[in-house]
Amino acid sequence: MQADVKLSPDGDSFVAEVGGRPAGRLDLIRRDGVIVYPHTKVQPEYEGQGIGAALVQTALDAARAENAKVVPLCWFVREWIDRHPDYADLVENT
Repeated sequence: MQADVKLSPDGDSFVAEVGGRPAGRLDLIRRDGVIVYPHTKVQPEYEGQGIGAALVQTALDAARAENAKVVPLCWFVREWIDRHPDYADLVENT
């Protein structure tokens, strides 16, 4: 399934749409060059169709482009990074 993922106008989340309908969102909080991802939500009718993965990859690619570190508080983001170790370098060492 093809999702259109964009940063929200307020810059506080990445949002996914499928066919113009809301499909999911990945919240973010910016703190001194670090981006915290506290929560990911995919609408029930889109679960298991790659929407969450598209949100996470888009968010992490954007973080890499701005040389930001990330804190994956959300379990889904943490597990996605664990399955894609080429993104592990983005995780802030605490």
